[in-house]
Amino acid sequence: MCQDGINTEEAAVFNLYGNWRDLYMAVWQLYQLTDDSWDPAGISDAANVAKPFAKVVNAVYLIHYTLTDNYAKQWHSTEDYTSTSEAVGNRFHNEYYQRFIQYNGRAEADSETGRVAAEDRTNLHCPVFDLNNNSNSVSNRASVLIHEAWHHWQQDHGWDTSHPQCGSPSHDCDKFYYHSVSQYDFGKLDHIDLNPQHLLFHSPYQVQCEFDADIAEMSQGWLPVVVSQAARASGNARLSSQFSNNPPWRIGNPRPW
Repeated sequence: MCQDGINTEEAAVFNLYGNWRDLYMAVWQLYQLTDDSWDPAGISDAANVAKPFAKVVNAVYLIHYTLTDNYAKQWHSTEDYTSTSEAVGNRFHNEYYQRFIQYNGRAEADSETGRVAAEDRTNLHCPVFDLNNNSNSVSNRASVLIHEAWHHWQQDHGWDTSHPQCGSPSHDCDKFYYHSVSQYDFGKLDHIDLNPQHLLFHSPYQVQCEFDADIAEMSQGWLPVVVSQAARASGNARLSSQFSNNPPWRIGNPRPW
């Protein structure tokens, strides 16, 4: 079983919105937390942020409400991130559903795409919910939702949804496709250009890190510092370890225009 509990970051985000029934209902529908696996995970106690269901709500609140949408500096817009991360069908991907499942105690999450005669799905595992686990962070959980959604984007656009392996010991990684802020207009995260002279593409870990960076540096002034600091730390850790090439940028460096 996952270890329930509330850390400082979790409490700080929940205190921004409190007991907001309409938000709980919207998350349940838009993120397709409709599987019965959520029954023992707090779906009937949606304001209890010690439980996995409410922790997903916390992460969704971060995605939907905390960015400034600074056009000059933000990697991508709030709408890009919300539409990407929602499980309902939209321009990024077809509909899928999300399960709370404990069968892999080490992985944060995984996505099952291209299922035959069954709906595609994302499985969220204990590490993103476990008290005292480094992955149990609101900002990290939000970025995991975006990462996993990008696998569904890959599936629905004909790309390989698996991660290559790199490093020693071998672990999941991606290629980082470098771009400047100005190369992606708001609302164009789903755009690709395969011309090598002006290549525009994203891997799952890259989208995840760009979201981490936007939470760390482009969030509203009222967002608790503990949240933005956690996003910076997890994003930079991924930039240092989850790519087969070395991204020429870290969160905190000037962003290329």
